[in-house]
Amino acid sequence: MILTEIQTYLSQQGKASLGQLEQHFHVSSNALSPMLEKLIRKGRVQKIVSSNRCGSCGSCAPETLIIYYWVKGDCFSTEPLSPACPHSG
Repeated sequence: MILTEIQTYLSQQGKASLGQLEQHFHVSSNALSPMLEKLIRKGRVQKIVSSNRCGSCGSCAPETLIIYYWVKGDCFSTEPLSPACPHSG
């Protein structure tokens, strides 16, 4: 996987959790993190660590709480993602 694929995905989606990126690219967070950090340094992506859990189970994976936003100019969307909790039946 190359950096431009991540950049394209985030620019199209607007935002994605680390867990979503892992699933989409079939790559671990250890492999994704350096590339995401590079995009952050370039000012193309902003990382937000959310404290909002789904509320139904309290055992959501930490990677679902790390959200990467595509930066459009000087602003970015901070609308919360609504990932389905894998622990709720």
